[in-house]
Amino acid sequence: MSVVGRFRLIVPAATAKPSPAIGQTLGPLGINMMQFCKEFNARTANVRPEVPLQVTIVPLTDRSYKFSIRAPSNIWFLLRTARCPMGSESPGHQSVGNVTLKEIYHIARCKSMDWPLIGMSLRGICRSLIGTARASGIE
Repeated sequence: MSVVGRFRLIVPAATAKPSPAIGQTLGPLGINMMQFCKEFNARTANVRPEVPLQVTIVPLTDRSYKFSIRAPSNIWFLLRTARCPMGSESPGHQSVGNVTLKEIYHIARCKSMDWPLIGMSLRGICRSLIGTARASGIE
C-alpha cells in the first residue's frame, strides 16, 4: 500500500453529506463518499455543527484512505470573534472589527493543539494571529 497523494478539503463538522465538492475529490480516487461522510461525522460528533474543519485525506493504492482533521483556519476564528462577516477591503486603512488580547490568547490555546503548531509557543501563535488580524483589517 503506497500513498497516492494528499488532498485538502474544508468540510463542515458533524454535517458532512455527499456533495459535489467532496465528490470531485474522492470520486476519481475510488473512495466511497458515503463511508467517508459517516466516518467524518462520527469523528466530529462532539464539535459544534457547521464549523468548517480542515481535512487532509491521504488515499492509498488499495482504495482505502486515512484522514486527519484540523481546527478551523485562523481567519475563521478571528472573523467570528470580531463578529464581522468578512475582512476589510482595504486593511490598514479601514477596520471591520476588534479582537482583544484575551480573545487572541483563547484562539491560540485552541490552535496550539493542531499538529503543525504543537511545538510552537503560545506567544508565537499569538503573534501570528495578531499579524493575520491586522492583514484582514481587524484591530
